[in-house]
Amino acid sequence: MIVCVLSLGALAAIGTWTFRAFRHPRDPERFAQPNYDERFAQLQQSVDAIAVEVERIAEGQRFSTKLLADGARVPAGLEER
Repeated sequence: MIVCVLSLGALAAIGTWTFRAFRHPRDPERFAQPNYDERFAQLQQSVDAIAVEVERIAEGQRFSTKLLADGARVPAGLEER
């Protein structure tokens, strides 16, 4: 019995909410979207800046790897010391 009463109450609440949502027309000004052109331009600038920084990091890693690889090879004249 409790399950039936709770189910009926939930269905009544959902039905009331649905009825109110469809009865009132939506206000177009309420859902007005901001100017997307400016936002996309800013997003493009951010992505470009990130790409430059990632390239810098990659170049630094290549340089460090080259230094470590060259440091592993000790010249023949220095091995005897």
